Amino acid sequence: MNTRLPALLFAALFLAAGVAFAKDAAKAPDDRPVLAIVIVENLHNQESAFTDFDRLDLAFQHVAKERKWPVRIAAERFAANTPDHTTELRIFSYPLQQEIFGDITFRGWMTLTVEGKKHDFGIVTFRHYRRIGENEQDMLEKIFRGAAAAAAAKIEPILFPKPASAPKQP
Repeated sequence: MNTRLPALLFAALFLAAGVAFAKDAAKAPDDRPVLAIVIVENLHNQESAFTDFDRLDLAFQHVAKERKWPVRIAAERFAANTPDHTTELRIFSYPLQQEIFGDITFRGWMTLTVEGKKHDFGIVTFRHYRRIGENEQDMLEKIFRGAAAAAAAKIEPILFPKPASAPKQP
């Protein structure tokens, strides 16, 4: 009796299911409006392959999902000759600064452009008070998520204004 037949049958079914799933996933394009986040950062030595750009991208993805924004986040590094975006948040990121006794501060000058109208938020800051024994990667994630949340608080009223409440009827 051939013992390879059940394994080959299982592998064939697994591949067929994968192809069917891939076709379904390819059919559903994301048609939400795009919030482009253009990050301009200094050319300084990064200590790992996971850069501040990557951390900001992930932080904004997380904040947008958490706040249920009806937009798709598309982050990119600043590059010349790129087309203008309809809605763009531009972040001029400064290197993280260590303050007194281990406190670390994110600073970034942020501007939001919506259909040609520019909103200047100035320098947005977020300070994280480091705890003894805190993992560095966890700390960096908290810093960039905090910075994204601080920016989101400024972006939300412009991109997603709440409707004015109707006066109460007597």
